[in-house]
Amino acid sequence: MQHIATRDRRLGGLLVALGVVFLGSLMFPAAAWAAPGGTGHTVSQTEVTHGTFDPEIDGPNPCSGADIVSSDATGTTVLHQTYFPSSDEYWVTGTDAGKVTIVDSNGVTYTGQFTTWFGSNWNARNQNNTFTLTVMLRGSDGSTITVHEVQHFAVNANGDVTVDFDTPTLTCGAPA
Repeated sequence: MQHIATRDRRLGGLLVALGVVFLGSLMFPAAAWAAPGGTGHTVSQTEVTHGTFDPEIDGPNPCSGADIVSSDATGTTVLHQTYFPSSDEYWVTGTDAGKVTIVDSNGVTYTGQFTTWFGSNWNARNQNNTFTLTVMLRGSDGSTITVHEVQHFAVNANGDVTVDFDTPTLTCGAPA
């Protein structure tokens, strides 16, 4: 089994596409952020979306180098936010989970599952943001692709970044 721990941009297509789909779910209605309310109370909202989407994965298969010719996914997105209407403080989290199918130009069909999660909070004193991604795929030829990423950054009240890391890993399993 080949193991690669790298920021190699060959994983970029897979990571970015799934991340963009997930981050697209952040297009939570703007009215939610401007909800009416008085001083001192907390507003919490949760939105759940089920469906099929095109993850728009392009570029090469990060393990074989073959071009990805098609992809589709189904899943559920849960987005939750809590904030104080009269304050700069808020928390938001979101999770995407589902099934994905990818076909590459070698004719190998990969099926499996993905999960993304993010959490973010802001106030006048600091800001923290974390994102995780896990994708586990098995090819019709018995090969496997596993992607995992953890990304985090934190900012203090002066606007200085105090923590910043991104650790993507890619594990490629040879055909059976």
